[in-house]
Formats: sequence, structure tokens, C-alpha cells
Amino acid sequence: MRSTVAGRNDESYGLPNLQDRLDQIQNTYFGKGDLMDEATVQRMRTVFNRFRNASGNEIMQDDLPSAVEFLGYVVTSEEALEQVAKQVTSFKEMDFNEFLEFVEKYSRQQFGRYETLFHEFDEDGSGEINVSELRKLLLSIGFVVVRQMIEEALDVVDSDGNGQLNFEEFIYFLTVYQHTEGFTKDEVKRMHDVYKGFVAESVKLKMGSFLRCEDLADALVAVFGLHAEPHAVRIGHKLCNNSNGGKRNTSASDGLAFHEFLIFARSVRLAEQALYKKEFHRFDQDGSGNINASELRNVLQALGYRPMRVVIQEVLQEVDFEQDAELDFEEFFHFMLVFKQRDGFSSKELKDFKDVFRKFDRDQSDNINVHELGDMLRYLGFSVGTDNLYMLLAQVDVNRNGTLDCNEFLRLMRLHRESELKRMYDVFEHRGGFQDDEISCKQVPAALQDYMGGEVKAEVLQKVPPSGDMDFEEFVSLADQARWAKVISERRMAGFSQAEISSLEEMFSHYDKDGSGDIDSFEVQELLNDFGLKLRTRAERQEVLDQLEEARQLAAEAGVQHDARRPKSMITFWELVQLVRLVKTHRAKLKEEESQQLLQAISFSKQEIDDFRAVFLSWAKHGGMGLSSEDTALGTKVSLHETAAKKRETEDLDEEEPGLSASMLQKLLRWLNVPVTMQGKEALEGRLSLVQQTEKNELSFVGFLQVMRWMLDTNFCGINGVAQKAASAAQQQLFAKELQGA
Repeated sequence: MRSTVAGRNDESYGLPNLQDRLDQIQNTYFGKGDLMDEATVQRMRTVFNRFRNASGNEIMQDDLPSAVEFLGYVVTSEEALEQVAKQVTSFKEMDFNEFLEFVEKYSRQQFGRYETLFHEFDEDGSGEINVSELRKLLLSIGFVVVRQMIEEALDVVDSDGNGQLNFEEFIYFLTVYQHTEGFTKDEVKRMHDVYKGFVAESVKLKMGSFLRCEDLADALVAVFGLHAEPHAVRIGHKLCNNSNGGKRNTSASDGLAFHEFLIFARSVRLAEQALYKKEFHRFDQDGSGNINASELRNVLQALGYRPMRVVIQEVLQEVDFEQDAELDFEEFFHFMLVFKQRDGFSSKELKDFKDVFRKFDRDQSDNINVHELGDMLRYLGFSVGTDNLYMLLAQVDVNRNGTLDCNEFLRLMRLHRESELKRMYDVFEHRGGFQDDEISCKQVPAALQDYMGGEVKAEVLQKVPPSGDMDFEEFVSLADQARWAKVISERRMAGFSQAEISSLEEMFSHYDKDGSGDIDSFEVQELLNDFGLKLRTRAERQEVLDQLEEARQLAAEAGVQHDARRPKSMITFWELVQLVRLVKTHRAKLKEEESQQLLQAISFSKQEIDDFRAVFLSWAKHGGMGLSSEDTALGTKVSLHETAAKKRETEDLDEEEPGLSASMLQKLLRWLNVPVTMQGKEALEGRLSLVQQTEKNELSFVGFLQVMRWMLDTNFCGINGVAQKAASAAQQQLFAKELQGA
């Protein structure tokens, strides 16, 4: 079968050649070829090995549904599958040859089923189906219907371009559709980026060149978001455990290739589809098979989202092709895909966030590092300490490369938006908006002050109607305006608190010898020397001049203009504020580069480093107070609002590097139930003198990692057994929690 497969990137993803697959389907089902050719047998061997018992060479019949789904089929009837299995063997297990026989019989049965369904949906008996009939047919088979994917597959198999498929073309269509497990080209590219990030960690840790089976759930969450975590955990557990609860063979050599990762990703999408369908039918109160805009809002809330009217209307316009303000399930599923691709934002919000991302992606790498993230968040009104920036980045760094692309940044903003909407609703409810989702306009000023934690700009309060009621979304609009007005007015503060600005004012007065309100070319020398900005060479002088110019530009963007009438003026107060921020950021970058060089020698994964950071900061800053075993699990959450608020309250201009004292480290080890002997204590004291420390002679974070690496490598006081026991307990606890919530 000759088709249009040019321009596909399959080989770069390690996928089979699509044209070869189409030719094989043609020879097998529409010719006289053997279904089990050499390539197919090899593929069957891979699937068999994935699901066989760890201690034997057989696959349990209870695992056949999972194996068949792994081959791309949708199991709509396990009873029909069992009947085919009984034709092969009466035992509960199958060896490889029996498995081949089973797959061949099941494939033939499914081919017959597809042919029957095709004729059922060929309503006019023409021998062809149109796109509308095709979508309904796919849903009846159990496929996830994605409109863009349908268009991509049709481009390959609809040779005459008439939008009609005969049965043979339909089988080719299914082959193309299943080739990437129903995912579009753009989706495959994004998933491959995530996959590569996890594989890079495996390679770094010398644990193979594939996705580790134990990382599958994390990688799936990285692709689909936190809402998919219950599905991802169950799928990951199913991969590592057979139907009897026994462990499968998931050693490093048996890691997952990318095409296998796509298969498990399809399982997540199918699970999402089942959940969406359940909620769809629950809110389809009249049983019409359609839901209107009002019912749609209820479905979204039941699925855990807090949608805004403007977003719902925008997405509806995109997916409601019949323009009847009602959605059937296929349209609803398409709505959910678009809604999630937007991260729940309106078109304007998306544009604004993308513009901010491009503004701070100064090297145009399409990625921002932790320091650029700090600059970006300050621009948006959130001043976050360096350590917590790493924690925020870790929450959404789905490909584990230590930076954020635009999609990851949008996910961070979505997490923040959800927490902000909850905070707004708590205030709204407190001021009387619970009963009918409206509050009196007379209560709005007080509610805005509650949300802002203080004064609200007069220009915002003037927009509150003198009488009447206001619903929640109207309140959200005003609250957003109030916060943004404050952000703009405080942007010249460069993320410093009012107390820090007062300290800077004292500093400025020291250098402004003549009290002129600015620092001239003579006075600036002392300031630059004290800041450690060298002027010895022409290159150093140019670098300083560039920083001064950047400080002026930043001040100008914040609404502070440099007085051109004062030619001797080198820097004004608000320009000094921006310069201090630039200097602090530059020093943080240098320290980060130094730390990264040391981290290269420590064989910890990105996830392990993130988890260790959470533990380290808790003990270094708070003595471990409030830390539970769950705090070291995947996905430690950091609230952007709370983190920024704590920084304003607790940190100052001279932000000290957190450190862990020797006594606090010993308390941490006791908390971990590591039995430290006297001999172990002496060995630990000797090791502490060999690792990186802070200026206060306490363990820095890098030093803490160096100590942990040494402990694990030497099995210090049996720490490996303690760690393995804790990890196993945490994994079982997580699976039990997700299973209970299913």
C-alpha cells in the first residue's frame, strides 16, 4: 500500500517504519502474507518479556488484557478475550509459542469485529464512511478520538482526498492511528522531550539508556499533569507487579523504549477518557447525550478544575463545531484536551505569560534557568529566595533538565493560579458569598483588603458599584486588578521589602556625600569598590558601565526616569536599587556555577537532589520542625504566594546561605532511624572536614549531598537498608492512597 508518509520523524523517535507496517497489514489481511513475520515475532517477544513472571518463562492469563492493550488493542470485553485464550490452552499460564498463537487468533477476531462495526456505521450502505461516521466508529471501538490526529491519519491513507474511507482504507487508518498510539505529531514531540530528560538521568547514573520502570509514573505525570497522578501511579504499579501481586523483572536492562512509553501514555489517556465519560453522563441530566454550557461548568468542577467563564466561552467556540452551545461526548473530550493545553488560561492570559517568558529568556534558548525565573517572578510581583526558587522549579521541571521551557512555566503559573483562586474564594465566602455565590458590593472593598493583606489602590476601589451584588468571577477580576496595580507601583523596589528599601536608603545617603539626591561620577567610585565591582581593566570598566545602563533601563521600565539635565549624575536611588538586585543575581549565578561543577561529581539524579534539598532546607532553617515522611516524596509542593510572603517577612538584603550544623545533622540521622554508633560518629566528624561548608563552617547544601553520597557508598551505619525500607513503605503508601481515591 503506497501512502503519504513523508515528513514523519518516526526514526528519530525509535519508532518502526510506518510504511513497513502498512505494507505488512496489506499483505496479512488483504493478501496471503503471514501475520507472524520475523518483525512481528520480535515485537511479540518484547511484549511477552514485559509481562512474563520474573521467576519463569510464562505469562499469566490474568495479565493477557494488559499485554493485548500493550499491542494497541482496546479490550472492551475480557470475556471475549478469555474465550480466545481457552482455544489455545486450558492452563492459567502461557509459554511464548502459545502466546503467539493467542495473539494471532485474537487479531483475526478483532479484524472480523472491525469489519462488522464498519458496516454497521456505514449508514447509507455505500461501502464507505465519512469523517462523522468515522468518529462514532472509533468511539464504539473504544479509541480515544482526537480530531487533529484523525486529520493527520487521513492525510496518510485517504489517497483520493474525498474524506471517505472504504474498509481497507479504514484498517490502514487504524494502523496509522495506532502507530503513535493516537497521539498527534506535536504531542509525540513533547512526550519525547520528557522521555529524553528521564533517560538522560538514567545514563548519568549508569542505569541504562532507557526509561527506568520505576520512573514511569513520574514521567506520565510530567506529560499529563498532576490531575493524572492516580492513573499514572496505578499504571506504574501494574508494570512492576503482576496480577497476583508478585514482582516483575524490571532491572535496568529492561527499561522502557520510547514506543513503550507511548503505549503507557495511551493507557493514561484512556483512563482520563473513562473518567470524563463517567462525569459527562452524570451531569447529562436529561440523557440527551449532550451537555450545555451550564452543565459543562459543573463537570469541570467535578473533575477538580475551577474554570472561568471567559475561558469556557473561548474553548467552546473552538470545539463546538455545530455552534449549538451543546457538546456531545466527543466534542467534550476535545474541549478537555484544548482546555488542558491552555492550562486553563484565557487567550489574553496566555499571550501575557508568553510575552513575559520571552522577555526574560535573554539568550533566546527557549529555556529559563533558576535565576531568570527569579527575575521573572519579581516582575510578576513575587520575590522568592534562591533556595525556594529551586523548589518551585522542581515542581514543574518535567524533563528534569534543571530549566523551564514555556510550557513548564505555564504549568507553574497554573499551580499558582489555582491556589490564588482558592484564596480568593475563601475571602469571598468569608464576606458572605457562600449561599448564592454573590456578595453585596458594600462588602467588596473589605474583601479586597482581606485578599491584598492591606491597602487597595483607589483606582481599583472606584470600580466597585455602590449597590447591588457581585458574583465570584467579577470579584476575581477586581482582585486581579488590585494585585496588578500594586505590582506595578512596587516594581521599582526590585523585589525588596520596605525594610530592605529603608536599609538601601541609608546606604545611598552614605555615598551621596553632597546630599544632591544622586551619586555623581566622583561619589560612585567608593560605591563600586564596596560592591566588589572592579575597574582595573578596560573590559572590567565596560562591564560595570553595562550594569549601570541595565540598572537605568530597569528603573525606567518601573516608571523612574533618569534626569538627563544632570550630566554628572551616575546613579539615582531607584537605579541603585536595581543595581543591587543585578549584583545579587550575578553573585548567585557565580555560586550556582561553582556548585554545579561539584554536583557533577556526585551521582544523584535530579529528583534525588530535589528531594534532598527539601530535607536539607527543612532542617537547616527550621530544625526539621513539621517535616513528615511525605515531605520527601515526589512532588513536594511549594506555594508561590506563601513562599514570597515568607521572604518578605524573614529575609533581608544579606541573605545568608543556609547551613546544617554537625549536631543538627546527627538529629536528622536519628529522625531517619539511622543507628549512629560511636565509631560512626567519629567517621562522620572526619568526613565533615572534607566537604563544602558555609562561611559559618556549617554544611552547605552541596556539602550535605557530598556527605549523603559518602554515607550511601559506604553504607554508613546501615543507612542503605533504612533508605530502602523507607522508600518501599512510601511507594506502597502512595499506591494505597491513589487506589483508595480511585
